[in-house]
Amino acid sequence: MNPLKISLFLIVTASGTLTAQDYTSVCREQMNSLSQLAGQWHGNATITQPGGVVVHVAQEETIEYKLDSLLLQVEGVGRNKTDLSSISFHALAMINYNASKKNYEMKSYLKDGKQTDAFFRIVEQNRYDWGFDVPGGKVIYHIVIDPAKRTWMEKGEFSRDGTTWYPFFEMNLTRK
Repeated sequence: MNPLKISLFLIVTASGTLTAQDYTSVCREQMNSLSQLAGQWHGNATITQPGGVVVHVAQEETIEYKLDSLLLQVEGVGRNKTDLSSISFHALAMINYNASKKNYEMKSYLKDGKQTDAFFRIVEQNRYDWGFDVPGGKVIYHIVIDPAKRTWMEKGEFSRDGTTWYPFFEMNLTRK
């Protein structure tokens, strides 16, 4: 094999390996910024459905790191408050840090087969936003964690135009 080709191969291979190592450490460091979310949470949630129907659920969130702390798995289960064996809401999401794009990404799945690609961002310490586009508008959720009180408060809003927002979701949880 040509010595120049061997040299180029070694340079490309070495730089690719360094990049992968750098990405891993950057991703792990950024994911560590979400550590306040990890844990077992329980409380109540209220969802206002289209047509104004209000649903109250007993909500649990189980959040844990996966894949050597490169992913944060979020599982939410909402149970009918009058029949706790009846699940009204069940979702699973994975949050990761994309080092090449320098942002968080979130993929969520619902028990009815729906899924979405969402953004996830740190607004400031212990404050997070996540959301996605839907047909005819946008959805955004605002999360506030109070580590001293061990509480999680989340509100969801919908907008058709990105300017006027309508609340439709509120969740208040306590860390177990």
